[in-house]
Amino acid sequence: MSWLWDIDDFDTRISFAREHSPVDFLTMLVRVIITRVTRALSFVLKPVDQVMQFIGHGLIAVVLGMLLLIVIHGLWFIVWLWLIGSSWLWLHRPWTRPILAVPGIAFAILGHVFLLLVPDPHKNPKYNLVAQDWPLSVRLWRPTEAYFEAHPFARM
Repeated sequence: MSWLWDIDDFDTRISFAREHSPVDFLTMLVRVIITRVTRALSFVLKPVDQVMQFIGHGLIAVVLGMLLLIVIHGLWFIVWLWLIGSSWLWLHRPWTRPILAVPGIAFAILGHVFLLLVPDPHKNPKYNLVAQDWPLSVRLWRPTEAYFEAHPFARM
């Protein structure tokens, strides 16, 4: 599961997860904070992202660059596991929300910056929403059965 993940129904998964997210105060607060901070960071880091993608074109041409990208994938996988695992806890164990709020915001912002700075020219720009829409991240990766009932062609 990396920034190269590109599925046809990604936009639909995002809107469905947002529509069916918990509406408690803490969830809404966390989502507002993460959205505002990541939008500002996206704006500020957009030129850096462009430079990193240009560098990525050169890295892909070099064997050592490919090894670097493999290491970066490994580091991202650790962040991704935390985002998905904590998202699952947030959605299925509401009592963990006060515990996960601050580290969740920090990891979501860290993950967003990480994804912006990855020097891979082939990354899916929408994939940043996996970090930006935390604590709904697990619903983007693995939608609920209700999603597939509402969108039966998404299984294909």
